[in-house]
Amino acid sequence: DWRYGADHFESLLLDHDVCSNYGNWVAAAGLTGGRINRFNMSKQANDYDKDGRYVKMWCPELKELPSKCVHSPWDLSSSEQSRFGVLI
Repeated sequence: DWRYGADHFESLLLDHDVCSNYGNWVAAAGLTGGRINRFNMSKQANDYDKDGRYVKMWCPELKELPSKCVHSPWDLSSSEQSRFGVLI
């Protein structure tokens, strides 16, 4: 039963949206009539956290990064990592 997974997952989150969580669990259980759920984290981050405030709040190690870099810190060169005080 997908609801056990949804309940467990919600219990581990600091914040969550019940509708999104249930919808994704229903899809993962194969109950959406064949719809394939593809989640693109980079797209979601740029759509909903363009300036990186949410990421910087929960990942303070990234707080010095410019907004354009916060969602892909793995792309920083060694010199950029040094400049912003991060080590990836």
